[in-house]
Amino acid sequence: MTQRQFGIHAWLIPTLAVACLGALPGIARGATFTRITADTTKETDPTPSPDGKRIVFTSDRAGHGTTNLYIMPAEGGEPRRITHEPDSARAGTPSWAPDGKSLLFVSTRGKSYNVYSIPAEGGPARRMTHAPGSHRFATYSPDGKQIAFYSSRLKPNDLYGFNIYVMDSSGEQESHMARQVTNSRGSPGHPTWSADGKWIAYVSKEYDPTRQQTMEGNVIFAKYHLYKVPSGGGREMQLTRGAIGGQPFEDTWPSWSPNGKWIAFGRAIGAKRDIWVLDVATNRAVAVTTAGNCIKPTWTYDSKSIYYSCTNGRDEDIWVARDLDLKSPPAVRKSRARSRAAGHGSTTRTAHK
Repeated sequence: MTQRQFGIHAWLIPTLAVACLGALPGIARGATFTRITADTTKETDPTPSPDGKRIVFTSDRAGHGTTNLYIMPAEGGEPRRITHEPDSARAGTPSWAPDGKSLLFVSTRGKSYNVYSIPAEGGPARRMTHAPGSHRFATYSPDGKQIAFYSSRLKPNDLYGFNIYVMDSSGEQESHMARQVTNSRGSPGHPTWSADGKWIAYVSKEYDPTRQQTMEGNVIFAKYHLYKVPSGGGREMQLTRGAIGGQPFEDTWPSWSPNGKWIAFGRAIGAKRDIWVLDVATNRAVAVTTAGNCIKPTWTYDSKSIYYSCTNGRDEDIWVARDLDLKSPPAVRKSRARSRAAGHGSTTRTAHK
């Protein structure tokens, strides 16, 4: 297990891509960045348990072209396998039930992706989705009564035909199927609930029907950005857009903090990918890592740490950023604030190295 601590002069330490470290004056002063796994297999999708004692993740360590779910102590230790997918099947994107007794995940064991539930101690998995198409990343509402996921059921053969759906925690039944929450042609995905259960944040392509005949406007080439929608359905609101340093960016894998104040997400700027956080109150964002190879953030349940993955070629390891002293990014100039209020997009700020 590798650990680094950053103080007020964090910017003096070189950023190492393989170490996946970040330098954060103003947002994570004194933060520690710890590698939890370090081997040649792929460990990804890290998600901490509600009590903070365990993490579940996806790994290809079993071989045979398959991926499975594993649980290990949050501080590191021997992983315990809890799914047993057939050869070439892929299980992944696990998330915990609020009571910590079970997990949601997706698997191709039925040829197409479906959502399943499995006891945290292991055992038979129960299929939760029952519709045509592909059904991806599922997550419980804070009260445990509902599950949000994204599905291509209305356009099963469309690569970008997804929308966000919500079903009861017991799963879909023939007489009670999931209800559609978004109605977007931008292929929304990876939903995450607000702390009060009133909102669902997600990523979606910035679809512009007036420019679909151009390369820049076609949904295939459009970038994913952060959005949110009332959990009962309604107007979809875009949270991020624009460019940084003249470069367009793309946002992925949002995770709403349990205290409701922040949304962590992955952001790609050119070839670099890092963990960012969005201040929900001000709609301003700042980088948490600066290494350029960090992806898939998920908050701990005390909103003080973020688990994430780091890539190094085909290898992928799990890291955690602890002791985050989160503060809102500096206020933007009034001219920018007026522009944002007029509907010209959110302002993003990067942390200095």
